[in-house]
Amino acid sequence: EYSQYLQVGSQDRAEVEATQIAGLPRMPSRGEAEAVTYLDPVMGDRVIFVDTEFALGFQISKRLVEDDQYGKANQNAKWLGRSTRLTQEYQASALLDDAFTGSFFTGLNGEALIATDHALLNSAGTGSNRLATDVQLGVTGLQAAYDLSESTVDETGDPIPIMPDTLVVNISDAWVAEQINKTSLEPFTSDNQINAITSRKGQLKTVVSHYKTQGSDWFLIDKSLSDAHFLFRVRPQFDDTMDFDTLVAKYWARQRINVFFYDWRGWIGSSP
Repeated sequence: EYSQYLQVGSQDRAEVEATQIAGLPRMPSRGEAEAVTYLDPVMGDRVIFVDTEFALGFQISKRLVEDDQYGKANQNAKWLGRSTRLTQEYQASALLDDAFTGSFFTGLNGEALIATDHALLNSAGTGSNRLATDVQLGVTGLQAAYDLSESTVDETGDPIPIMPDTLVVNISDAWVAEQINKTSLEPFTSDNQINAITSRKGQLKTVVSHYKTQGSDWFLIDKSLSDAHFLFRVRPQFDDTMDFDTLVAKYWARQRINVFFYDWRGWIGSSP
């Protein structure tokens, strides 16, 4: 599931460094023969993200394999493969679970992914990607999320509207997401009026997260603008060996994963 809401790729070094440049504001007016105004770029802090290594193995005796009448012992390799995939999914969903608190995953200025008061590099104002009132997923809540996305600003405080295309929900909200997203008429009403959400914004890709533990949280994402990443430093590796003295077969798997974000833009969230 994680590839549907995170940017997936690889890193070829021990760590990832990120920084932000504020960019330029609007042009000032210029009189005839007047010198052009030059500004120095404003840069943010350099942040370093380091991967985490995961590994697990199992061992079975040669005697167990010889006496296994139903072929169950050799299925341990499949379980190891599933363990590898589960690790990826839970590591990715941990970013969702921590999105509103920032206890483990932080970006620029040490802030959580979702907040109402993101500091801006070149402006005294702040940016917000968290609903002012955290509400359950519904027509009103989704409209509020779209409105907030239209109010996204860059590091100088100028508008940079995002175009959400993905909705991440928990299992129990999947039905509501489908009812809102795939009807031409406004859901949950008896009036014959259009569904303004799909009419104006189009249909969203709905991703149901089976691994996040904060069940009521939901997210509206512009995947093209999102800076939340899932990078492999080492993709899953598998190996096995036979211990000569004990006649025990050992199997192991390992992988190195880096899940992080730096810029909060592209995400809107609600934690009812």
